[in-house]
Order: sequence, then structure tokens, then C-alpha cells
Amino acid sequence: MKTVYVDEMFLLNLIIDYFIVLATAKLCALPLKRLRFALSAALGALYSVLLLYKPFSLLASPLIKLPLGFVMTILAFGLEIRPIKPYLAFLVVSAAFGGAVYAATLLAGRSLGDGFYINASMRVLVLSFAACYLVLTLVFRRFGRHREREIRSVSVSFCGKTAEFKALRDTGNELYDPLSGLPVMVLDVNEANKLLPQPLIEALRRGVSEFIETVGSSEDFRTRFRLVPYSCVGVKMALLPVFRPDGLFVDGKERKNTLVGLSSNILSNNSDYSAIL
Repeated sequence: MKTVYVDEMFLLNLIIDYFIVLATAKLCALPLKRLRFALSAALGALYSVLLLYKPFSLLASPLIKLPLGFVMTILAFGLEIRPIKPYLAFLVVSAAFGGAVYAATLLAGRSLGDGFYINASMRVLVLSFAACYLVLTLVFRRFGRHREREIRSVSVSFCGKTAEFKALRDTGNELYDPLSGLPVMVLDVNEANKLLPQPLIEALRRGVSEFIETVGSSEDFRTRFRLVPYSCVGVKMALLPVFRPDGLFVDGKERKNTLVGLSSNILSNNSDYSAIL
């Protein structure tokens, strides 16, 4: 009977679960929050260790594994996203990695273990993970690479509030403030309510003129906004309300010289992003 060491079991599953969560994030174009990924992987690794003890063997049931996977997804990506799509991707990636390890173990002529662990060498694990990641990359290349390249995680602070958004990096976006020369990130109205009070959001939906009128009646905001001219497809010339944020971070890196513009329109119908860089 093979001796299984708890520390090795925990470390091995920690690494495996981390890369499963990381692959899920890349396939779903989610922000890479590596500390959260590590916490999620630690939960999965702890679960794997508990299965080694007979009192916890009942936890191997799918009735436990499926809810645990959902909890790991929430822990990794947060409650601000729609969790169903990442959760399903997490299950698919887990099955793909697990299948690759099982297949590599069989090809190596080794037994599969006792059901709670895979009797595979580190070499087999590394090769099977590499092969599986290569397959996933080839299958999802168009989807995964496109999203990974263009979707960014943005954090904006303004007047005592801080909110996070998913932003599309658009190289064709040349919007800038003609007075300061600073570039402008555009944020849609549905997400702006995380930073602005509801009366301002309602005024923005009714139009720029009413928004400026509402801002002018507020001592806290009247000096924080100005208008920037812009044009886009179907619009020859219009005005966009912009403000200088107290702080703006893109993928965790501070970007000091960027303004935030408020669009009265929804930027993405499928909620893939809510801002444009």
C-alpha cells in the first residue's frame, strides 16, 4: 500500500488547483487576482487532504464536490461577477486536467490509486498538465487569447467610493481631453452608479444637459466635472461628461493621468465589459 504524506498531498493539490483556477480565469477573460486564486486553491487542497481520513471519506460524494467547486469559484473571482459561466468553465477545466492525468498515468503503466489520489509521478503530472494546457490553448485560442489581450481589470476611486470594472482595451479609442491632453476612459451608465449618487445617474440617462444642470446644483460635484467633445460611429459630434478620479488602477498598476468619461449608453450588451480604455 502506498504511503501518502499529508504535506505532499496538500502541496501537490494546491499547485494543481491553482493552475485550474488560473486556466479558468483566462478562458473566461476574468481579472487575474492571484491571491484570491491561491486562497481558492488552498480550499481545494484542504478538501483533498481531508479525504485521506476515513471519517471524512463521505465527502468524496459529487453532492459535496459540486458545491465545493462553486465555493472555490466565488472565492477566486468574487461575487461581483456572474458566477455560472466561470463555474461551468471551472468544472470543464477540472475534468480536462483530471482526464489528462488519468490518461497519462495509464499510458505510463501505473495504477490509478485508491480513488482518493492518483498514483502518478511528478514527471507524469507535469507532462499531462502541459499536454492538457496545450490542447486547451489550441481549442480556445481565438476566444481565450482575444479576451486575455483586451480585457483589463480597472479600479476607480472617486469622492470616497471605490469600484472595480472590466474594461475593453480598444487601440482605436483616441478620445482625449483637448484642454489637458489626457486620455479618457469611458464608463457606461449602468456601472457608474457604483461611484455616483442615484440622482446623477438618473440625470445622465435623461441627457448630458440635464446631467450638467444636476451637477451644477451640487457643491460636492460641480467642480469635478467638465465636458469633452467626441465623435463615434453614427455621432458626428457630441459632449461627454468627464471627471478626474482620485485614483485609477489598471490590472493593479496605478494610472495617474487618465480621466473617466460617463456614457449614457450601455457599452456591452452581453456584460463582457463596462468600460473602454
